[in-house]
Amino acid sequence: MPEKITFNKYQLRSPHYHWQQISRNIFTFNAFVFARYQQVIKLIPHKKNQKILDIGCGDGVLLSLINRGRLYGIDLDQSSLNYAATKVKAKFLKAPAELLPFQSGFFDVVIATEIIEHLDQPQKLLAEANRVLKSGGRLILTTPVKTSAGLTDRLHVQEFTSPELLLLCRRYFKRVKINCSHALWLRNIYTGSLGSLGHYHLEIGRWLINSLVLLTGWNPFLNLLGHPVQQLVEAQK
Repeated sequence: MPEKITFNKYQLRSPHYHWQQISRNIFTFNAFVFARYQQVIKLIPHKKNQKILDIGCGDGVLLSLINRGRLYGIDLDQSSLNYAATKVKAKFLKAPAELLPFQSGFFDVVIATEIIEHLDQPQKLLAEANRVLKSGGRLILTTPVKTSAGLTDRLHVQEFTSPELLLLCRRYFKRVKINCSHALWLRNIYTGSLGSLGHYHLEIGRWLINSLVLLTGWNPFLNLLGHPVQQLVEAQK
């Protein structure tokens, strides 16, 4: 029997580590993750009364950036949900992605960023997202691109190539579009280190890219070409 994987990033870091990743501090800001948020927000329509669900909302940072419509979030980590409730005007519930506690046809938009790769049965997430979406509603989903080198994170259960993900999503949604981004060479520069000085890692590439994004608003993870490591799904019911 395969070993059960427990998602414990909130316990290892903090219940609100995503908020640190969008701060204007070059040492804690995360241009890679922020680019993903930018992609998702760009796809959300500007409609006043739309209902938006973030599956795996964690500490609520993405919902705070969306900041429009009627917002809902679910997660399995209660400490992060508690923190989210202090920061964002939204309804938060503890619930699994595979069994959403909402009636059918309730939402205009469902978001699932970096969730599907953690699930044993990813088809259940897609089926539930389809169920709770209104006719014509859209699912916005992000996940890493599967590589031949194996899983990109020890907490992932499985990953998908773009053709695999497209095939899976088309079982539940009539229109599916996948956009690939975040060049591998740039990520390698961003995550590289020149060593350490005491407890501090010398992440010069990360600091320079963070400074570029914070000062200019231009995020190279969205624009520069190269072998992609991230993919974004836009699917319509």
